[in-house]
Amino acid sequence: MTTLRRTLAAAAVFAVAGGTAALTATSANASPAETPFCTDADVTVTATPATDHASGHHADVLHYSAATPNTHCTLSGAPYNTVFYDNANAPLGVPTTSDSSEGAPDVLIDATHTASSYVIIPTTTEPGPNSVKALEMHLPSDASRTPIGVYWPGNDLTTSAHFSVITQD
Repeated sequence: MTTLRRTLAAAAVFAVAGGTAALTATSANASPAETPFCTDADVTVTATPATDHASGHHADVLHYSAATPNTHCTLSGAPYNTVFYDNANAPLGVPTTSDSSEGAPDVLIDATHTASSYVIIPTTTEPGPNSVKALEMHLPSDASRTPIGVYWPGNDLTTSAHFSVITQD
């Protein structure tokens, strides 16, 4: 009977030690790659004019922040399927391009981490749309595949717009 108690006690110690080791290994192996991709519900996007820009261009900055204090997700790449709208909510037909998202770094969006990207617009003498109200776009790696609407900060759109890869602030 004593041998049976010792065997059961030893088995219990090994089970607890093994369970703790497995739990520790699982926690240690968690990586940022396991952070879910952001959806439209996770991120708030705002636009502001950029203070600096390349010669022959001007830019606006898209700011990405957590929609709630509990948001914890990643973005990787550039916005896509971008469409500008006028005051009557009609698409303006402005051609847009985006940087390649291949090899883009993951950026974290949560209560303490934000990100940004640029909308680069050529400076031209050709008139652009005279009333730009909003931008609709898809987030890169958006699991929901639902577009986000962004209020546009002015009428600075000309003949085209280029969207850069999102970077961590």
